[in-house]
Amino acid sequence: MSRNEGHSWHQNLSMWQQICLMTSTLIGVGVLTLPRTTSSKLFEAGWIAPLIGSAGAFVSLWLIVKLSKRYPGETFIEYSHKVWGSASRPWVGKVFSLPWISIYLVYLYFSTAIVSRVFGEVVVTSVLWQTPLEAMLLTMFLLIFFLCMHEVEVVARVNELLFPFIILPLLFIALASFQKAEFGNLLPINHVSIRSMAEGVYEGIYSYSGFEIMFVFFAYAQKNTNKELAGFYSLLIAALLYMLIVVAGISVFGYEELQRVTWPTLELVKTTQVPGFILERLESAFLAVWVSAVFTTVANAFYVVVYSLRQLFRKGIWFQRIMAAVLLVPLFYFSLIPQNIPEVFQVASLLGLSSLFINLLIPVVYWVVILIRDMMSKREEKDVDG
Repeated sequence: MSRNEGHSWHQNLSMWQQICLMTSTLIGVGVLTLPRTTSSKLFEAGWIAPLIGSAGAFVSLWLIVKLSKRYPGETFIEYSHKVWGSASRPWVGKVFSLPWISIYLVYLYFSTAIVSRVFGEVVVTSVLWQTPLEAMLLTMFLLIFFLCMHEVEVVARVNELLFPFIILPLLFIALASFQKAEFGNLLPINHVSIRSMAEGVYEGIYSYSGFEIMFVFFAYAQKNTNKELAGFYSLLIAALLYMLIVVAGISVFGYEELQRVTWPTLELVKTTQVPGFILERLESAFLAVWVSAVFTTVANAFYVVVYSLRQLFRKGIWFQRIMAAVLLVPLFYFSLIPQNIPEVFQVASLLGLSSLFINLLIPVVYWVVILIRDMMSKREEKDVDG
């Protein structure tokens, strides 16, 4: 694949499209479980976790933005060999960058499988009781495959199209849930231990996993756009939405009751009534919106996997389409490995730890290597001048 072929739509993504990509990926299955996971650690103060978590996520995203600015117009796959190698020894960069690229892609691949499994479990246990889980997964994977048939600009436009249909209904539902709120359930907030605060913050940061897709998509941002500001707005939207949902969950049920509910946000929606009884079963409308949110999460992550492989092997769009078809087959079976919902949550917890490694450790390690290289280059220049 020539450079021009691979980047024919280079630097086409506007700031708005970057916001849509990040926010649509951030908001996914975590919406249904966040009130329970945060309140299990922080009790009545569970709503603090999304706020603190967004600050930690922004630090990681800021490092990713700086890497993108250091190597403009290049993805994580393309600039990794430059970070680890040199012009005189390009093979060194390819060898040392391969483990980091592999870790990144394997994480995205398995997170796609688990998020898809959670999607299937929610739908078959809440709405379509007689529908096999496998049928729901196949439906989602076929949609993902269709998206992978196209270039990056199409992915951005799909996220841009679905963005208002995800954010606005979720915001309405979160605000409407306060009809039966008892704000006394949010007090007191001063008896949380340091350990519980640290565990709650971890849950908060994990809920923002997904912005690592910008390792790739930032390469296609327009030159005059502020990537830091786009990341800030994306995390702010997600943080406000998450905080509203957690506050509504704790104030309506109390943190003790939330621990007995598998999908607390869905139960919260069931207690909500739309004025005028326009919708008798609001949870059905909520799930329709939530399906769109999950689709953008898993589709964006899987697209990054197949597109990165396309770049790694320097191939064209047909290679991307073939890899999408090939990788979806084992992905289907991987998503079915957990035998029940508790096992799904256990695997998701392990992926949460992996997300911290991907989102924070990789950018930090890359910047350490870059700074060391810069220092060595300056020292060599001084020696030559001297």
